[in-house]
Amino acid sequence: MRRQQGFSLIELMVVVVIVAILAAVAVPAYRNYVTRSHRVDAQRALTDLAARQERYLYSNNTYTKNLSDLGASSSMAGSYYTVAIDPAKTSTTAFSVVATAVGTQQRDDKSCQTLSLDQAGRQGSTGSTTNDPKCWGR
Repeated sequence: MRRQQGFSLIELMVVVVIVAILAAVAVPAYRNYVTRSHRVDAQRALTDLAARQERYLYSNNTYTKNLSDLGASSSMAGSYYTVAIDPAKTSTTAFSVVATAVGTQQRDDKSCQTLSLDQAGRQGSTGSTTNDPKCWGR
């Protein structure tokens, strides 16, 4: 008798189905992880800008409306968010810094389109839900 070598078509199809099921579960979980990691980059940039605003206040007795005064740029959060100082909410005694999702982050993160932080440490967000706690990891 000859020994059978190799795999049957049924065995190969079972393996393909198992791999497809694993991929169907793993890919969305990975995309959510990547989206959250980009959001953390924006949070870090906003926290850094808030600290820079406080240092600027200490030196100049006022908050600034210009990122350049803080030695910052709109791309400091990476390529998935742009950061800015909200001029409508910034005065000599208050400020608000905002990160706005762009590109694929804007498409993938509908609930957290913008993140904001003010002089009192209040964290806000807008998107499909306003002030969603998950946007700031709460």
